[in-house]
Amino acid sequence: MPITKRAVSGLMLICGIVLVFTGISAALGFTVGGFLAAFAAIAALLYAGAAWFGSAPVSLVPAGAETIIVFDRALRVAAGPAPGMSILLQFPERLRPDIELRCRAALRGEHSHFDCEHAGARISFDVAPVQVHGAVVYGVLISGSGVPVARMSIAPLMTGA
Repeated sequence: MPITKRAVSGLMLICGIVLVFTGISAALGFTVGGFLAAFAAIAALLYAGAAWFGSAPVSLVPAGAETIIVFDRALRVAAGPAPGMSILLQFPERLRPDIELRCRAALRGEHSHFDCEHAGARISFDVAPVQVHGAVVYGVLISGSGVPVARMSIAPLMTGA
């Protein structure tokens, strides 16, 4: 079904571009100016359509929100926001390396707690293994308590316990 949707939407896009180009060129004449006007109109329509109908960006965990995410061995969200997506995409890029390190450690059976500073807030993280019959099959990441802090350093705060 997704392939059919893509094919139909691609065909509709091509038809729309041809119709807009033909209509504007016919109205303004088949000149260089008419061509440039048609090209500008098509570009503006494509940009507006992408902005209007495009998928929403992956939401970052807002400061102060308590979030519980269960993840699998591939670091994909098994339960929580955005199931099936990478757990790392749920957080700002600056925090991802430390989160990945702690998640992989949880899959080896280690529990960790750490704090990060992002956008003027301190966010606490707890990462722990989830065992079934003695084997670690999932991990759980709990984030939240984004308490506003005065920024004291250029680099984000990363402490582990």
